[in-house]
Amino acid sequence: MISYLLRRGSRVVRIILFISFCNAVLAEVEIYGEASYENRYFVEEGLFGQDKSHSSFTLSPEFYFESEDQKTSFTFKPKIRRDSVDNERNLFDIQDFSLVKVQDSYETRIGIRRDFWGVTETVHRVDIINQTDQVESFDGEDKLGQPMINLSLEREWGTLDLYVLIGFRERTFAGEKGRLRLPFPIDRNSAQYESSAENLRTDFAIRWSQYYQDLELALSHFSGTSREPEFKAALKNNTNLIIPYYEVIDQTGLEVLYIVGGLAFKLEAISRSGQGDRFSAATAGFEYTQVGILSSSLDLGWLFEFNHDDRYKDSPIALGARLTFNDLYDSQILSGIIRNEETGETNVFVEASRRVRNCCRLSFESVYFNEGTNSNSVQKTFEYLKQDDFARFEFIYYLGN
Repeated sequence: MISYLLRRGSRVVRIILFISFCNAVLAEVEIYGEASYENRYFVEEGLFGQDKSHSSFTLSPEFYFESEDQKTSFTFKPKIRRDSVDNERNLFDIQDFSLVKVQDSYETRIGIRRDFWGVTETVHRVDIINQTDQVESFDGEDKLGQPMINLSLEREWGTLDLYVLIGFRERTFAGEKGRLRLPFPIDRNSAQYESSAENLRTDFAIRWSQYYQDLELALSHFSGTSREPEFKAALKNNTNLIIPYYEVIDQTGLEVLYIVGGLAFKLEAISRSGQGDRFSAATAGFEYTQVGILSSSLDLGWLFEFNHDDRYKDSPIALGARLTFNDLYDSQILSGIIRNEETGETNVFVEASRRVRNCCRLSFESVYFNEGTNSNSVQKTFEYLKQDDFARFEFIYYLGN
């Protein structure tokens, strides 16, 4: 009986210690993130009969824990999105589930992460670590989480990041009922790969970066499965479909940011092999900021960028302006135009956002597509979006306030 009571008592003690440990850990966990509701209203029905109004709800909490010595941290950030019309836009993604260990001259990051490369505004040529979440936004800004091991070495001659990218994430595409979709149905379930390992292939990347007073430089190289698929025609159940095909590529990238007073010069350039002939592409431009215009608290930034890709004859240019209010509500307005002289296409956009107290943010976006009038044989980028002009309203609630 005594031994039984001792065993039971020992088990109770272990349970109490475990609960105490969990409470201590949870007490140190910081909770951030956001919940948002979005509505997109399109001026016309889609080219394929899609609805004018689409709404979605997104929940993206973030749990962050840091050790007392601030040398170890853990982050967990899932993302859940539910769309009212397009099932392909529904999403459950782990954007961050990583452990970071900081030492005197290096950091080790293990898990699922998102890592951004680049300096330009309109096209991010070098940003290749993570796959694009195409259905979140057609501009390619949003990314999916990527399993990785990242070793970051800090030295006097710069920062060297080494990546082992474990597995592959396929690009998301809008479904048949979705807006801003491609002009053909895509069978994601039949995706093909050049690599025999398919989506289990391990990719590698390396990036060096350094700051020289007003100059920032970065050189990178990626070897692995392309995040940008080619498309193959296929026939399935007597239906013509398009299948994504992911090739193995090598890409070398360059980033330059040079700041002189209120003027910033920006460049992103790549050279890629593996998708047919080797090609080069670049985005270059500048951003000039006028501080305190008309003796006010307003800052006005002017943007210009030139885009070139060896694979295409056209070289679109982008002009934009960013008005920053510098108020307590972080209010700002961004507007711009992207013009393709070769095809005559024009894309005009306006974005605005403003905080509501400390808990929320309201944002607005309006996008206009003009397919142009040039009747040449050059393939047009926005031709299948000519009926997708839209206005988007979003309400964001910040968690952890």
